[in-house]
Amino acid sequence: MQDIAIVDHFSSPTLSTFEAIGSRNEYVVNLLHGQFGEDGGIQTLAALSGVTGSFGDPHVASLTMNKYAMSAFVSSLLPAERIRVPKTTLITPRNVDQLINIARSLDRPFVVKPNSLGSSLFAQLFDDPISSDEEIHTLLRKIFTYDTAAVIQEFISGDEYTCGCLISSSEVIPLPIVKLEADNEFCGRDQKYSKNVAKKSVVNRNDEISERIQNIATSIASSIDLYNMARFDFRVSDEDEIWFLECNYIPGTAKNGSFEKMLNSYGMTVVDLISRITSNSKTFKKPSHYIMYERI
Repeated sequence: MQDIAIVDHFSSPTLSTFEAIGSRNEYVVNLLHGQFGEDGGIQTLAALSGVTGSFGDPHVASLTMNKYAMSAFVSSLLPAERIRVPKTTLITPRNVDQLINIARSLDRPFVVKPNSLGSSLFAQLFDDPISSDEEIHTLLRKIFTYDTAAVIQEFISGDEYTCGCLISSSEVIPLPIVKLEADNEFCGRDQKYSKNVAKKSVVNRNDEISERIQNIATSIASSIDLYNMARFDFRVSDEDEIWFLECNYIPGTAKNGSFEKMLNSYGMTVVDLISRITSNSKTFKKPSHYIMYERI
């Protein structure tokens, strides 16, 4: 039986780690989330090194980690009557001077956050662009230290929901929905990871909103080449409009986290998930880029 390695952190340089894993012929279950395991970097390294595991397609990982690109993808994939996408503007160091005019045009509270970092790092809600001008610019300078771009996204008042999916080569299984409740309706890093964590509760499976969100999550997951699992975040307005926020290519599996609650409600543990991945994993195979065109 092939050995299994579970990667949730690196204690040595990444390349050396992959070389060691490759020499032991281990199957790697990638549980690295955020900027360490979801942005396509680890997926590319695995594909190039030939290490087998649950990494998936580097291009898809890059897409899902890019909030601006993923918002555009979902907006083009599904009609607005089914899923809405908040107005999202890409901010780079070259166009940051246009920030205030962009923010004013939203005419509502907005969120400033990195475009391609995970774990809600540096995400912050602003109610007034004028009085927050200096604070916003300070935040952007901090973001640009770690990311090449940020986004300004209109804030949708309502409830926040998240839906995970189990993905195999033949089907997408939506997991039970989890609702997040936090102060001022905003779920940033502090609300997700600090002592003042947002309340997370599994929603009734027969709830209409849950069924609509599960159907949308299934449609998105079925439309791109995701591997093994994913999680999608949404907001639902007071008018029951569903708004897409982002995709988590490698959901966090920490105890009492949203994804663990979904699994438990579905009748699985994280250990069961790892077993499922190793038994039914759809392993990414890097296609050959050298084409003998005259022989085709």
